[in-house]
Amino acid sequence: MSKLPLTGIRVIDHGIVYTGTAATTLLADMGAEVIRVEPINILPPFTRGMMARPPKGIPMPGYVDSDPGERPWDRWFQLHAMQHNKYDITLDLSQPKGVEIYKRIAKISDVVLENFAPGVMDRMGIGYEDLKAVKPDIILISASGLGAVGPYKNYAAVGTSLSGMTGMMSLRGYPGDDPTIRTVMPVWSDNVAATTAAFAAIAALYMRRKTGKGQFIDMSQAETFLPHMGEVIVDYTMNGRVAQVMGNRDQTMAPQGCYPCRGEDQWVTLSISTDRQWEGLCRAMGNPPWTKEERFGSVLGRLSNQDDLDKNIGEWTKQQDHYEVMHLLQKEGVPAGPVLTCTEIFSDPHLEARGYFTELTHREAGTHRYPGNAFQFSKTPMSIRMAPPCLGEHNDYIYGELLGMTKAEIEALKAENLIGDAYLPEVF
Repeated sequence: MSKLPLTGIRVIDHGIVYTGTAATTLLADMGAEVIRVEPINILPPFTRGMMARPPKGIPMPGYVDSDPGERPWDRWFQLHAMQHNKYDITLDLSQPKGVEIYKRIAKISDVVLENFAPGVMDRMGIGYEDLKAVKPDIILISASGLGAVGPYKNYAAVGTSLSGMTGMMSLRGYPGDDPTIRTVMPVWSDNVAATTAAFAAIAALYMRRKTGKGQFIDMSQAETFLPHMGEVIVDYTMNGRVAQVMGNRDQTMAPQGCYPCRGEDQWVTLSISTDRQWEGLCRAMGNPPWTKEERFGSVLGRLSNQDDLDKNIGEWTKQQDHYEVMHLLQKEGVPAGPVLTCTEIFSDPHLEARGYFTELTHREAGTHRYPGNAFQFSKTPMSIRMAPPCLGEHNDYIYGELLGMTKAEIEALKAENLIGDAYLPEVF
């Protein structure tokens, strides 16, 4: 098989929760050799579970079969969602010897990507200046919540808090609802930051190829998301309007929304932006008399009468299957799609035809279907080559084959609790 686009690039992965881990998975999918470095003396938040050793005998959502098993950190859903195609080592970076070993790996690597709070890497002795001393052309991407400079630089942040600080939470919901009960999931900013960080890594690698120089990249997750709020920001700067919650509606499209369909909790979404699409919707519905009313005859009229539009359209959709509505409307040139459950996604004929899901067998989690690659190159097709790694699964390979340590040296590191394949007994 042809080499993948990033074959020959080595990345050290310090990703926690979503942003960093998903970013390095994108790089791994494109062929980079990604080495996750994890501690055994600390449980990173969410990344391998909520606690190192959950109580047994109680169904625990988030684990395979709701069972944490003997190695819960290898059975956590978030690990399996976004950690494939990676190597995993453990190393205690709170010890000078651990830092010394880490720098040996950095010396033969190209990119380090982390999404800790600013200053964490420096305090561990592996900040940009420390790494540049051993690898002058190293690229370090720091994808913190709010950036490494500015009055908020030391603030802790996660995707849900960033949804508030970027203004997204002020726009999610329905007019008149209670902001305290709005859902915080999915965390849009996490997904945006992950792809942005991967893009930044590729751009920095391209620049290094031209100049021979590495660099430090200070990436604020909040600032990567703000361009996705561009229209409401510009509307305020140009018109002084403060955007309000609109539910499923839009300022320029009507009707637009999510409509009930036949069956329990079945829905379809549709959007109308032109008179031609409106006419297509009317034909699909059989041109009922209400569609001839003058108030629905223009975009402005439909925007002014959305409550009645939604009621009338809902009366039609609830007689139909959600897939049937999609096919009827798409045939008429109307953007529409069913709201799918996880069960329906896994059996969706389109995703099946594209081969999106991949069946993998994992040592601790068994055999399951996994989400596949987000895109494909025609000349260098990507695939899931490695199942998500168990904790410390590749210690022998990285320390032995890559760094040239003897078996005795590796065993000594284990005896000193510098490395291992399980969290230390005292880790909660």
